[in-house]
Amino acid sequence: MIMPIGLSIATDPVHVDEVEFFVDLTYTRDGQLVHEQAVNEQILRLIDQAECFVVIDMFLLGDEYDRRLQFPPLSDRFVETLVSKKKSCPDVDLVLITDEVNTHYGSSTSPHLERLQNVGVEVVLTDLRSLPDSNLFYSPLWRLFGRLFGWQVGPGSGCAGRGWLPSPFSPQGPKMTLVSYLRLLNFKANHRKVVVSEKSLLVTSANIHDASAYHSNIAFLVHGALVSEAVAAEQAVAQLSGHELPSWPRHRLAPSVSSGNIRVRLLTEGKIKKHLLQGLALCGLDDSVTMAMFYLSDQELVMALQDAATRGARIRLILDPNKDAFGRTKKGIPNRPMARQLLGRSKGDLAVRWYKTSGEQFHTKLTMISYSDRALIIGGSANLTRRNIADFNLEACLEIDALHDAPVVKEVEAYLERIWSNRDAEYTTAYETYPGNSFVQYLWYRFQEWNGLGTF
Repeated sequence: MIMPIGLSIATDPVHVDEVEFFVDLTYTRDGQLVHEQAVNEQILRLIDQAECFVVIDMFLLGDEYDRRLQFPPLSDRFVETLVSKKKSCPDVDLVLITDEVNTHYGSSTSPHLERLQNVGVEVVLTDLRSLPDSNLFYSPLWRLFGRLFGWQVGPGSGCAGRGWLPSPFSPQGPKMTLVSYLRLLNFKANHRKVVVSEKSLLVTSANIHDASAYHSNIAFLVHGALVSEAVAAEQAVAQLSGHELPSWPRHRLAPSVSSGNIRVRLLTEGKIKKHLLQGLALCGLDDSVTMAMFYLSDQELVMALQDAATRGARIRLILDPNKDAFGRTKKGIPNRPMARQLLGRSKGDLAVRWYKTSGEQFHTKLTMISYSDRALIIGGSANLTRRNIADFNLEACLEIDALHDAPVVKEVEAYLERIWSNRDAEYTTAYETYPGNSFVQYLWYRFQEWNGLGTF
């Protein structure tokens, strides 16, 4: 199977004067936990300022979590902002595209989604059945027996309210049906995190999800550029589910800026990997690569990093230690065995630091490649795993190509240097804190990465 038409794209580059960079960070300063949060406010501001339409493609939206924990009500604020916008500006088209995880794969209804639908927001649950299968062992059996037993139904056609199995997401979550569990095990997702209006495009790594509120994330915002391209990319997702986005007149869309020294383009799905590999292939002596990443396991990228280090590039990886997941403890897969693999085989200047999480996740997905004459930045929703960047899941990133004196380049450099060097607070810790020495863990990570049985 291949990706349907309109997916896995790299748009033509567009020149702009400015790209805005926003950060969510959780860290420790003087023994106190600090939360810097800017991304969600930008999403709400973009909605408030829209005059024609807003299309939001968001993987997670909801407030399901273990109630023994406490989080800010991100999802309620988001929903109330959309409801208020629709009531005050009924002619503004509001579209929310999201993943079926928010309905427990058909086992429940989402109060947030229902509230939006009730006021006229168009809600699209992404139908992922036409996407290629990443779970090589399981999905062929699902396709065979699911068809025989009539289980291969689209989103919204499950058995809401009939679940009897415990939720895998939280102890108090809605019960799930067996069929919903079987659908979940395909591990398919619309993992994009995009907000586009007639004026602006925001691409982020952050979900609008209460239990994710304290995760560290990033976002990029561009005005004018790439609006029509982003709408086309979201139209392709809507069409998977039999929906058509409204046809907005081109004169209502902000024109793409043709001047400016910063080149930007939208990358989705497998084109994210293609452009990362191309960027790494150009790295040599005196160039540098800094990655801030939640998951890194794609073997072509791992090899490309090793090769770049061998050619003389300086490689720095800031990784989540993969120990926390919404109140549960994880065992470090894939990042810890991957880091061990990378450092063990490296013949160059390659270093790893772990982000010091305190129950939350370092959920950032950001790569910066610094050449002698310019910088290449790629950031957005995509973890660097086979499932996320090899044309299986739906993903979206922004690519930025600019000179070193561009403000966005300086801001990203300062952010990465800040957390790498622990400037003004405790952000990261040495590789030796989570060394990943288990050979069994290494074999399990490689097996899961190869066959798609893992959740990363």
